[in-house]
Amino acid sequence: MSFYFRALRHGVQRLFTLPRLSLPVILTLSLTLAAVLAVVAISSNLIFKPLPDVKDEQALYQIDRRVTVSGELTVSIFTKKRVALLAQQYQGYGDFTSFSVDDDKVTVNGTHYPVSAFSASDNILDTLGGALLLGEMPSLMNTQDAIWLSQSLWHSAYRSDPAVIGKTLLLGEAEMQIKGIVTDFQSFTPGNDEKYSQQVWRYYNLAEQIKTPTLMTISGDVRALFRETSRPITENDIEQFWHNYYRDHASELGPMESMIEAMGPVTTVKQYRDALMLEQNTMIWFLLATVIILLLMASLNLLNLFIAHYQQREQEFATQLCLGANRKKLIIMSFLENVPTFTLSALLGLLGAAWIIRVLPIVSGGNLELIELVQLDMATISIAITTTLIINLFFAVLSTTQFNQQQLVSNLNSGNKGLNAGKVTILSKVLFIAQISSAAVILTGTAMLAQSAFNTLNVTLGFTPGNTYIAEIVRHGELPELPDEDAVTEPERHKRFNAMIAVKNSVTTTLHQLSQDITVLQSADEPFGFASMINMTQNPETNERLTFLAKYIAPDYINAFNIPLLAGRNVTEDEYTSQARVALINEAFAKKLSTDGTLESVLGVKVASLQIVGIVANNYTIMSKGDGYPTLFYARHALDTLNMQLVMQLPSEHGLSSEQITQVISHAHPEIKYVEVNSLNERWATEMLDERVQFYFVAGLSILTLLLAAVGSNGMAVSFTELKRFELAIRMATGATRLSLLSHTLATFKHLLFSALGIAITSACGLYLMLQQQVAMLPSFSWPALIFFTSLLITIVFFAIILVVWRIINADPMKALREQ
Repeated sequence: MSFYFRALRHGVQRLFTLPRLSLPVILTLSLTLAAVLAVVAISSNLIFKPLPDVKDEQALYQIDRRVTVSGELTVSIFTKKRVALLAQQYQGYGDFTSFSVDDDKVTVNGTHYPVSAFSASDNILDTLGGALLLGEMPSLMNTQDAIWLSQSLWHSAYRSDPAVIGKTLLLGEAEMQIKGIVTDFQSFTPGNDEKYSQQVWRYYNLAEQIKTPTLMTISGDVRALFRETSRPITENDIEQFWHNYYRDHASELGPMESMIEAMGPVTTVKQYRDALMLEQNTMIWFLLATVIILLLMASLNLLNLFIAHYQQREQEFATQLCLGANRKKLIIMSFLENVPTFTLSALLGLLGAAWIIRVLPIVSGGNLELIELVQLDMATISIAITTTLIINLFFAVLSTTQFNQQQLVSNLNSGNKGLNAGKVTILSKVLFIAQISSAAVILTGTAMLAQSAFNTLNVTLGFTPGNTYIAEIVRHGELPELPDEDAVTEPERHKRFNAMIAVKNSVTTTLHQLSQDITVLQSADEPFGFASMINMTQNPETNERLTFLAKYIAPDYINAFNIPLLAGRNVTEDEYTSQARVALINEAFAKKLSTDGTLESVLGVKVASLQIVGIVANNYTIMSKGDGYPTLFYARHALDTLNMQLVMQLPSEHGLSSEQITQVISHAHPEIKYVEVNSLNERWATEMLDERVQFYFVAGLSILTLLLAAVGSNGMAVSFTELKRFELAIRMATGATRLSLLSHTLATFKHLLFSALGIAITSACGLYLMLQQQVAMLPSFSWPALIFFTSLLITIVFFAIILVVWRIINADPMKALREQ
């Protein structure tokens, strides 16, 4: 049997006969590789590979103009008509197209399918690069009440039946005729909605949108795309378009220009891929850097284990050298012995990466755009194989070349006794400091991120959500929609109010039959503001344009949610019943309106034709994220009574489900067409999903880092203590106890340990503070978080070292004398 085959066989046997070496290597390397390969797959598919359903993506741009509503909340002001006018002005530059997307459902033969519903200009297939698989191309003549299905929906709902053209289905409640089948479109972001592979498309002619009325609207959900064919379009071109737009439509727009300019509009022209990825590229590069540091740390940790292992085989190496083997042969032997361990680690790492990629769409909570495009490919598999081979070769070289050949032979002649046997090599010391430093660097970053995520998850709401359910009710009917609160006549308002009350009373009666514990609030809104609208008004004193959140409440609102009343009074039952022109505002709005800095000075002031009678404390809203967004509480009901919102509260121990409540409300009144009920706590949990995912990711990264630090400290302790076995045996023979041996060994090791920890923590803090100045997304430095995670690191390192030293001492150091 050849020398090299014996080395390979020994490596396979070592998987089972030496678990103290093989298990830490397999566990550490496979977990680290799983994280590394998952991030490599993400970066490969999302950064480097072309988008799968966009042709010539380098020439496709997304044009946007956004205004800031609150903090980080911005909205686009492009509409279909504005995109059409833009295309008309710069038609010589290239091709323009537009689309918007929402989540919806289609009904086919009584079966509901959730879909991403697109509304797009009829040239989007040519501009983006999609293909018509069956039926007619969309045009000006065939888009009325017509719909096109994606290939996925065609397959799932119609089993790819070619006779589907001409059939009808329900999109929501509207009947549509199927005109064609198009390829799936994956390269889009759904905004705040769900993203589905099953899609439906409705088309419109972009040029025809010029004929539609000019609306004084701010929030637009239309995405304007431009494909360069003649010359590029610039941000200055877009600014010039808006200048012309305001000038040419001044009579229809009124004060809209001053309103928009006061909100700080920002124009951007980005390549479509960059617009899709937003700031995700930075995050992916950050993740890639983090996992590379993790891999480096894991490698350094495991290298100490291998050095300790091969130090115990010094006599074997000396014997091989005496028998004629050269250093190259020892390196190859070491490499082959490690091949089974590293191969198994690579396979487990690939399996782990595949699992991570599979669950990413579930746990990412929308943090990663286009995550469905990520998959393990040959590039990722090649990187896994190459990485493990390089690490194996690196280990083999360093583990065998650290020994002095003459010293090995000398140790063989002396039985490995004496002073030289007790020395720790410079390489081992450098590796230990490097691995502790890398652990400190990662833990410093995760400490700050964990602190930030924890603070976000434990935000002070400023109210009590309780066991509250929100019912979204859609009624049959065609009451005219009125564009503005001020344009509504009192008879019309009371007509709508009474129609709403009739349905609400019927629903309340039916709900009480289900349970007498259900309290249906008069108020039609909840504090989070999941369905609130942004309105604008003018400060009567300064003529300043103000944006505010509009909520529709009743006298029971502030008591139901325990919101403090700071000044003035609550609205009365008579004021709500008569739909009086009174309102409450929150503290943030009051401070904007106050002339002398006091809340009381705002009482009696009219805002949006409503008299302010009370001021309530700020509370957390989806809009403000805890900062307190100006809010106006209408003491009346919303004008749109076809889309009602019903707020119900139950005792905390009550066990009714959303489905039970939905079923009861659906049959409570003949005018009710559609009902959807959600728990307020469930909606809040969904809203905070991204932050929870971030916290869990940071926690997982911290645990993995601490595990690697423990493995590295274990390896260093093994290496150091094995070198001291002969000395420990002499001390035990002269009467030393195990506890005194432990104390002596730790005292000898403490200078290296404290030096490593000091260098690690200092360098980690300095590096983070330097990066924080360069990367705005990093949270502020937190000493409490740093102290907590550093304490964990020090505790685990000490525990790992003590555990190893105690184990070796208990293994009877006297055996070392007998072995020699």
